[in-house]
This record gives sequence, C-alpha cells and structure tokens, in this order.
Amino acid sequence: MPTIIESIKFYTIQETAQALKVTPQTIRAWIKKGKIKSQRIGRPILITENNIREFLQPSTGLGRLKDIRQSIANRKAQLP
Repeated sequence: MPTIIESIKFYTIQETAQALKVTPQTIRAWIKKGKIKSQRIGRPILITENNIREFLQPSTGLGRLKDIRQSIANRKAQLP
C-alpha cells in the first residue's frame, strides 16, 4: 500500500520490486545507477508513482529493456 504525502503516492523499495517483479536488490541497483529516481523521506527510501511510470516508458528503463529483449529474440529466430 503506497504512502500518500500531499497527494503524491510513494512506494517502498519492496513494493516497487513486487510491482515490477524483480528483487529489492535490483531496485536498489537501479537507484544507485540512476535508472530510477527515489527520495529518502526519514529513514526509508521511497519511489514516487511518477518515477515508476517514467522508468517504464518505452524509451527508458524497463520498457527499453523489454524492447531490447524482443529485438534479440527476433534476431535469434532469424538465425539458421
């Protein structure tokens, strides 16, 4: 369940990992690499709903990763 602060939804690393079907360690690595933006509010690191949506855009982040995987699969299918 997201935390709502001033009508902005914030998700924990665990919640984000569950939503994206990856491990919390992967989310932390993406944060460290700058692939997904986060904020520390008090002790927890939180990720806004907008930051998750931005990450999922086809031109960046996980959306781009899906495009790359599909491209690789297509190329493998064309190999003899």
